[in-house]
Amino acid sequence: MKHIVDFIEQLEREEHSFTIWVYARNGKFSPFAEQGKTSATKQLQKAIDHNLQVVVELHTPADHSAYLILTEVHVVVPVLFHQGQVHSLNKPLAA
Repeated sequence: MKHIVDFIEQLEREEHSFTIWVYARNGKFSPFAEQGKTSATKQLQKAIDHNLQVVVELHTPADHSAYLILTEVHVVVPVLFHQGQVHSLNKPLAA
């Protein structure tokens, strides 16, 4: 598991390209707002600040390609994510 702040800093530092998904309904997530002129990490912070259930799907090669942000406990966990659905939690990462 990683702390949310550390995760966002890592996204910025490594310049990962990613999609932000928020929970919509019936177990499905939908893409979050258009990027526009604001940075992707600012959009991610906005979703987190609104206490939305958020999944970050990386477009660049990484050990895990999707992460669920658990705002209630301030951690990020890798997940198996496909076609807008979380299928399972993966083994947590070391902090």
